[in-house]
Amino acid sequence: MSAAVLREAFLQLPALEQATLLDDLIISSCDATWEARIAHEMEERVDAVNRGDMALHSADSVFAEMRDRFRA
Repeated sequence: MSAAVLREAFLQLPALEQATLLDDLIISSCDATWEARIAHEMEERVDAVNRGDMALHSADSVFAEMRDRFRA
């Protein structure tokens, strides 16, 4: 099955199923190699938060926004 066919099938799913599938794919791809590749970016983001250059948002507000965005 080609990537184009998979993408089209993915786009036919309801938003909640798309989000669940993406979450499963992301979690299954996180290993030591992945972590090593993004370690620098993670450190930069932590430093930006500590400097006050990057704002954090509460989980409640993030989840509320996601529910609004993906309400089917």
